[in-house]
Formats: sequence, C-alpha cells, structure tokens
Amino acid sequence: MMNIAICGHGAMGNVVEQEIETYADIRLSGFLSPRNGQLGKEFNEVDVIIDFSNPDNLDFLLEYAIRKKSALLICTTGFSEEQKSKIFEAGKQIPVLLSSNTSIGINIVRKMLKLISEDLENFDIDIVERHHNKKVDSPSGTAKTLADDIMSATGRDKIEMHSLRAGTIPGEHQVIFSGIDEIIEIKHTAFSKKIFARGALDIALKLFNKKPGFYTTEDMFEIEYKKLNKLINIA
Repeated sequence: MMNIAICGHGAMGNVVEQEIETYADIRLSGFLSPRNGQLGKEFNEVDVIIDFSNPDNLDFLLEYAIRKKSALLICTTGFSEEQKSKIFEAGKQIPVLLSSNTSIGINIVRKMLKLISEDLENFDIDIVERHHNKKVDSPSGTAKTLADDIMSATGRDKIEMHSLRAGTIPGEHQVIFSGIDEIIEIKHTAFSKKIFARGALDIALKLFNKKPGFYTTEDMFEIEYKKLNKLINIA
C-alpha cells in the first residue's frame, strides 16, 4: 500500500482525491496546504507527495519531502531556473520528478515529435494550445516542453507558440508542420482533468520504488515508448 499526500486542495487536488478511490494499492494520507497552515505534521506515513499547487510552495515542499524521506512528484508549472535547480538538487536526497503534463497521451506525443521533427527541417513548425479561461500561465508548460523537444531534435532556437484561453477547455495541444502543399498535424485533447490525475497516480506508483534522483516523465513511460517504437518499426 502506498500512502499519498496531495499539496493543493483546488480543482486538480480534488480530482486526484476522487481517482485515488479507484486504486486498491493507494491510500490518501491527507492534504498539504501551506497557505492555510495545514502542514500535514500529523501524517504518520507519506510515501509520495503529489503537488498540484503553485511555485510559491516549492521551498516548503522540498523541506517537507526531504524531512519525511518521501518521493516528490511536482506537477506544477511556472518555475524559475533557480527553482528548477533546487528541484534538481533535492534529487540527491529523495526521488523527485518535475512534470509539465502527466497524461500518457502527451508523453507519447513527445516521443513522436522527437522521432519525426528532424526529418521535417524544411517545414514551418507551430504549436497551438488551448485551455480554460482560468489558466494563468501562457503559453502552457506543456507547450514549452513540446517546443523544447522539437528544438532539441532539430537544432532550432525558436518554435512559434499560440495560446487561447476560453471557457472550460481542460487542455488541447496541436503541433502543426507546414510544408509546401502539405501539412502534418499532431494533436492531443484532454476531455477532463481525470487523465492528469490518473497519470500522476501511475507515475507516483513507479516513483515510489525509485532510488533518490531527479527523474523525468519519460523515465516513467519507458514501457509505452518501447511499444511505440515497435509499432513504428513494424510500419
């Protein structure tokens, strides 16, 4: 049985709480709410902390996770480079993972982009992302991650990103490769926040058994990537 503490009692925290009930091997220890003074000191066991709050809580989270010797899955975006360095350093003491998007689908898209982008060097490349009107950061952390993947594969120093904030759109990311007389589009649409909650819990189950270190989402989706490579080789 793995014991989970959730930092952030907002919309995503509530969805994670609901999804935990569908897992027989996960138990909710409680919520960490630093802003409200609820620091979870009464928790007897915290194996993994899942963070869906905001960057302002980072110092508290790192100190708490290290003190509890808990693995830490950070699903918040908008960190500064200095904060990212702190997260990386924490990996020397605990298993820690920073993820801009925990859905399986987006992480498969990332693998696809790395495989094909280099072969489309003569194409214009744009990323279009759409989210609900309450999302603050723009472009999204996921869009930035996809752009980084493409730049790494192609050597480009910039990928154009376009953002829309409207209604209750959970999340949509579209990568458009525009060539002469042809267009290739790769698109991922989230229809609910449940996919991020389930993805985070699946990652937490894997991170729980890891040694101290800084991990990436790709490390957790290695099996899915192998399946994708097999399909591509068959094709």
